[in-house]
Amino acid sequence: MECMSVEINPFQFLSIRIPDSGTIFRRPFSIFDFIEGEVSVLIKKVGKGTEFLSNIKINESLDVLIPLGNSDYRNIELNTKILFLAGGIGLAGIHAFYKKQNERNLVFGDKDGEYRDVIEHFDIKCEYYTETGKNGIKGFATDSIEKKEFDSIIACGPFAMFKTIKNKINSKKRFYAVCEEIMACGAGLCNGCTVKFDDGTFKKICTEGPLLDGARIMYE
Repeated sequence: MECMSVEINPFQFLSIRIPDSGTIFRRPFSIFDFIEGEVSVLIKKVGKGTEFLSNIKINESLDVLIPLGNSDYRNIELNTKILFLAGGIGLAGIHAFYKKQNERNLVFGDKDGEYRDVIEHFDIKCEYYTETGKNGIKGFATDSIEKKEFDSIIACGPFAMFKTIKNKINSKKRFYAVCEEIMACGAGLCNGCTVKFDDGTFKKICTEGPLLDGARIMYE
């Protein structure tokens, strides 16, 4: 996907209009990678929209809003030990930032090894967990937390994964959650992607995230 004149930063996302989908809502996707004017997304076929995108041909055009989301990732303490955790398609949410780091400590998990081809294709070095144990270490990516030395965690995956991380780390560790959610507008107008914080306030993933303080989100 060419995107020549747009400045893109890690953790931002894009939104694609799916033609003839029967809905006016766009589909949000994490920006998996961006280099030299080209942007890529990682898609898992789960419905008509992703089926359509998986069949796009070279030189076909798409209606895309890019970039979306708050790009303020500079508060991350880069000179510390960072543990990256990704669950399933959540790999897309952290990949662009992860690949820029000199020290890469990634733990990845999925259900039954369905992302192994992705890991191998992009030569992503990681500790690989699967729920069944068929194609990796049996368990969840979060099982590694007690075994690792780190100062902060950057994670992307389901909110159940975030809740487990929050319960496992102590207050001295930083926890950055890259949140992915179904969005109607992606521009902060509909309030459909808000999350509640521990002080009772709400933050919009689309404009104040996707990178949020995972330790302060209330997981109900």
